[in-house]
Amino acid sequence: MTEMESIPNSRATSAHVARLDRTLKDLQKKVKEQEEALKKLRAAGKPIQELPDSNKDIQLLQISKIKSTFDALTPVEPYAPLPDSPLPSLLALRTTHSTTNEAKSALVITKNDLSHVEDLLRKETADLEDGRLVENALQTRISALETAIEKHVQKPKAQVAKDMMRGLKNKKARYDMGTVMLVKSFNEFIDDHLAVMLAAEELGGPVVGELLDIDEANLEAGFNAQGNARKPKDPLSEVGRQKRIDEIWKPQPERERRAQEPWNETTAAAAEMREVTEQLLNNLVEADGGMNGGYVELDRESAVARFLVRSRVAQFHPKDARRLRLIDFGKDLVS
Repeated sequence: MTEMESIPNSRATSAHVARLDRTLKDLQKKVKEQEEALKKLRAAGKPIQELPDSNKDIQLLQISKIKSTFDALTPVEPYAPLPDSPLPSLLALRTTHSTTNEAKSALVITKNDLSHVEDLLRKETADLEDGRLVENALQTRISALETAIEKHVQKPKAQVAKDMMRGLKNKKARYDMGTVMLVKSFNEFIDDHLAVMLAAEELGGPVVGELLDIDEANLEAGFNAQGNARKPKDPLSEVGRQKRIDEIWKPQPERERRAQEPWNETTAAAAEMREVTEQLLNNLVEADGGMNGGYVELDRESAVARFLVRSRVAQFHPKDARRLRLIDFGKDLVS
């Protein structure tokens, strides 16, 4: 900015400051005048009675005085700033600033409300979609039942009974085949992946799933207090190793011993996993459906039990960590 350009800006600033000073002095003068008038009014007589008097005549006189005062003040011109005063602009700026702040606060509140409404809308939309899926499934099932009823009505009772028996046998055959395949896959998963990790956790190693590449050498060497595999030193004698297995798990079952199958940490953990799972399934089937049914008494809180609980397949008894039961996922639907 050149010197010639700065001269008009300086003059405008000086004029604005002068108008501000003049407006301030004018306002201070008006305040003093109002204060003087208020002092004179207070000194003129007794204080004004704010509440209506119980006497009707006095009350009427009060109303008359109020009316007279109002009539006297009505013709008086209200205070207005000078034409070149910056007061209107300042008041407008203050009002605009206040309105802007209120709008910003309202915007934040509105955004929060909008987010809440959007979350609620997504939840309601998901619930509606679930309801539609259930409705479609029910309609399909009803249609199938109606079709089956029509077919049965048109056939003799003996034929209907034969068809139902044939259908039940076919379903049972499919379920039996599915059960065999499921048990086979379950056993393969235990033997190929799970058993060695269960054995490692039982020996003080990492929790199942934290370390996947565990081998027999790690199991033989054991793990330290931090859960890390110890460095292999002198190999543990076979007698000592079998004694450790028998103490943690149990001696090899007679059936496996007769079959001359190997009995090490991995096979012992696999056998325990199968045994506990079988007991849990049998107890759940035999349970009466009550909350206290289906529990299996454990010899100890083993890695198998902890794995089943972490997987949310089973749960401990609330007051006894040596009692375990499967979570009955279909109980609520059946009941």
